[in-house]
Amino acid sequence: MKTVAAAIILAATITAPATAHADCGDPDQPACTGPVPTVDQVVAIMAELTDPNIPAVNKGNVITPPFTAEEAATLDHQLQVIEGPALPLPFIVTNIQPAPNHYAGATVETGGNMYQRTWPRPIVLVEQDGHWKITHDTAMPELHAFWLNGTRRPVVGGI
Repeated sequence: MKTVAAAIILAATITAPATAHADCGDPDQPACTGPVPTVDQVVAIMAELTDPNIPAVNKGNVITPPFTAEEAATLDHQLQVIEGPALPLPFIVTNIQPAPNHYAGATVETGGNMYQRTWPRPIVLVEQDGHWKITHDTAMPELHAFWLNGTRRPVVGGI
């Protein structure tokens, strides 16, 4: 839980302009409250993010900022490589927490067979125009972990 909170606060402070006041969740401040995505919304974001049938250049509705053309080409190739034994991934979402500036955090892991399992890791989400999206900086390491596991490399992301 501390890892998720730290990731949320870090992401919120990186993307938000510096201010002279403390935000919720900061030391000596009240806990954050506000909107958060549902488990089903986070699972849907992760499922679309890892769907090899949706070109990565068309995933801007679930990731912000969108993938570059080079990242999209790499991701499309990686998802095609791991599609057989690993996709679709069975996502497990826990510990959804609000953060300042329309951000939220959650813990995501995957279960399933040996090609699908990842350790629980924090992700950062942001609400934009009434829709929740995963941040680019969170999505890239997650996608790399899925690729490593889906191509029969050792499970990554453990403590």
